Order: sequence, then C-alpha cells, then structure tokens
Amino acid sequence: MVRGITIKEIARLAGVSVGAVSTVFSKRTTNVHLSEETRERILRIARDYHYVPSITARAMQSRKSYLLGFFYHSSNWYLQTGILKGIRKICSECDYDIIVYPASSLAEEEHNLQTSHVNQLDGIITVPMLDEGKSNEKMYRSLHQRGIPVVQLLSRIWNDLPMIGRDYRKIGFEAVRVLYEQGHRRIGVMVFANYLDPVAGCNNYILVQGIREGVREFEMELEIYPLYTDISQMSLVRESEKLTEQLIHAPKRPTALVTASSNLAYGAYACFTRNHWSVPRDISLLACGDDTEPFWQLAPDLAYFPVPLEEMGMLSAQYCMGMRTDPALKRLLFTPLSEGHTIGRPPERAAVK
Repeated sequence: MVRGITIKEIARLAGVSVGAVSTVFSKRTTNVHLSEETRERILRIARDYHYVPSITARAMQSRKSYLLGFFYHSSNWYLQTGILKGIRKICSECDYDIIVYPASSLAEEEHNLQTSHVNQLDGIITVPMLDEGKSNEKMYRSLHQRGIPVVQLLSRIWNDLPMIGRDYRKIGFEAVRVLYEQGHRRIGVMVFANYLDPVAGCNNYILVQGIREGVREFEMELEIYPLYTDISQMSLVRESEKLTEQLIHAPKRPTALVTASSNLAYGAYACFTRNHWSVPRDISLLACGDDTEPFWQLAPDLAYFPVPLEEMGMLSAQYCMGMRTDPALKRLLFTPLSEGHTIGRPPERAAVK
C-alpha cells in the first residue's frame, strides 16, 4: 500500500484542485465551496492512503507555526488540566497544536523559555512563576517584544502584559454578603500569609480587600488566620487542619470560616470533624476557589466559588490567535457561588437577634 501520499496526489486522484483538498482539511473559513460528494471523495482517498495533514506545510504557506505554548507550574495538575482543556478546545477548532512546558522551579521555567521551539510559537500562555520576588520577566518580555503574544493567567505579575484571571475583590465581597444574609456577624478568614504583599500575594491581597469591604458595609467582625506555608497541595490540607485548632480554641470564635482555597477548606473540615463540630450546624464553611480535585470524603458538597479554568484557557488561546486584539487586555472573571451544604445559619447562641 502506498504511504506518505501528498496533498497534490490526493487532488489528482480526486479530480480536484489542491485548494479544494486544503479546504477539506482546514476548519478556517475559505471562499472554496465543495459539495458533500466531493468532500467525502477527498476524505475517502485520504483514509485509504493514510494521509496526515502536514502542519509544517501549512506553516510555510501562512508564515505561522500553528503552535501555542503553555507554561505552568507542575505542582497543581488540577488547575493546569482545566486550563489546558479550554486551550485545547480553541486549538481544535482552529487547527492549532499545543506544546506544554511544565516546570517546578524558576530555573526549569527559564530552561523551557530557551528551547528552540519557543521562538516559533504563535503565542505563549503562562501561569508565571514567582519565587521570593524573582521571576523570568526579562525572558517573557523579550519574546513579547519579538511579536509573540504573551498572556498571563490567574495572576497579574506584570501590569502591562495581558492577563486573564478572577475578580477576587468581588469574590471576597460576595462571600461576606452570603454569610451576612444567613445571619452571621462574626467571620474568620483563612488565607495565605502573603496576603499583605500586593505583588507576591496579589490574589490573596485583593481577596482580603474584598472581604474587608464587605465586613465594613455589613458591620461585621473579622478575624484573619494567616497560613505560613508554600508546600504541596496535600500538605496544605494538613497545615490548615493545624491552624483551625487555633480557631476552635479561640475565646471569641467566628460562626463562619471563609478560606482562600478549597485545600484550606478541606483541612478545616477535617479538624472540625475531629473535634466533633458539625458543619454547618456549629460553624459554616465557604471556599473562595476549587484549586484541587474535590475531596468529597472530607467535605461533601462544599460551598465554593468555582474557578472558570476552561474559560480562561479558551480566552487566552483566542487572544494568541488574534481573535481578541485589545493590547491592554485585563479580563477578570467571576463565577457565582456553588452553594453546596456547608453554609447555614449561625448557632443560636451566636446569632444576632
């Protein structure tokens, strides 16, 4: 059987032009209109001869590589898989491919940014790494200056480069409002200790700002429980469990706990259970994001604000492909609360009459 057939040979066998064959294998809009019979004849010949469309040939014709690069921290596969799903959806529709560049350190990210394929990318989507105030900013900027679009996801480390993230201020405010409407007047917030740093902890910083705005508007009491750790996802659950012990034994305990992430909520839930506290009868629990695979065995039907990972991936891919052209792109997304069953009215002894 003949293998390695070319697009010209398919056109000759099908009795059509090369342009007609290209149209069949391209999902982009063209001026070439084919009947279903002609389209099926081309596809049948391609199947019979095991034809695979050449991305290299397309790239040479259009001066594009039809490749996007996705750079991310390898520590949280759950977040990155959700984003990648959105990127992949747009790439499939537009005949693009993705090269993924996971890294576990700034040095690995730097190595990835220096690989030979990077200069050929049509766009770079990154969850940029930041370690003690250091980043690979110069390398990203260099690629951006060469005309390769660079889009930041989740965190806006560089204000003048496009970014797609979450509206953490609104999330924080809405978390307080939901609890207020349930009758809570004294809440606790478990957040990473970098919430005081508007650069290194930008998302946590903005989240706490939103929470404080809600507390002021609804005249509530607030206690912040900072978590001093940057360790692995499973360890976060254990560390938040330890921190929750402080809340349980505090002289003036909150009636509801808001956590910056679902990892922290799962740890808090485990601690409440071990101390024979019922959620939400004794205390309500709300997470401001689902940043890990759900641990339903720890907190069934957790109330949380979902992270629109797939939408972020789709929007970033569209920007890289020129489908969104705003050079000062800053898109903040908000997804309404998934109510779950961990929010209720405060205990009668703590409720405000």
